[in-house]
Amino acid sequence: QDVGEFLSIIVEEVNRLNGVVTQFLDYSRPLKPSLAPTSVNEVLEKTFKLLESQTPPAVKVELDLADWMPHVQADAEQLKQVFLNIALNAFQAMPGGGRLAVSTRVARDELAFWSGGARRADVVEIRFRDTGPGIPEDARESIFVPFYTTKEKGTGLGLAICQRLVKANQGTIAVRPAPSGEGAEFLVSLP
Repeated sequence: QDVGEFLSIIVEEVNRLNGVVTQFLDYSRPLKPSLAPTSVNEVLEKTFKLLESQTPPAVKVELDLADWMPHVQADAEQLKQVFLNIALNAFQAMPGGGRLAVSTRVARDELAFWSGGARRADVVEIRFRDTGPGIPEDARESIFVPFYTTKEKGTGLGLAICQRLVKANQGTIAVRPAPSGEGAEFLVSLP
């Protein structure tokens, strides 16, 4: 029995280290997105299909995807990685269970409009809202900084990779407290 337990610990640690090395490689390799017309809703549906086996039983995932969404010029695989990272972070933030609400919509890019430059098209917004403990105000400034982590075994690269990928796809990513006052909300905007 001790040998079996020891072996399962070894397997668990090898998998964890494999994840760490993969994150380092993801962060260090140059990004060359293959931009093509992409349906954000389709990418989200595929992402959560992939995550079905990793979704904790006590976490309820709610997808509220807008009926009509324009395609964005993006790399679908890179977007999938962003969505996976954000969702897995949300799951980890709710060990006792909770709700992850994911929604999409088309929004006016007010910032581009009011900055006086040429008016950009509207943006596609993807919101991930969880009911976890939220992100402390002092940490919100740092969570996209490489190697910054609040997790005991985290590398601090997951959200840094997300930010790089979103920027490579000409988008932005931001975090704020969820409007309900509980949890956190990640907002990805793509032109």
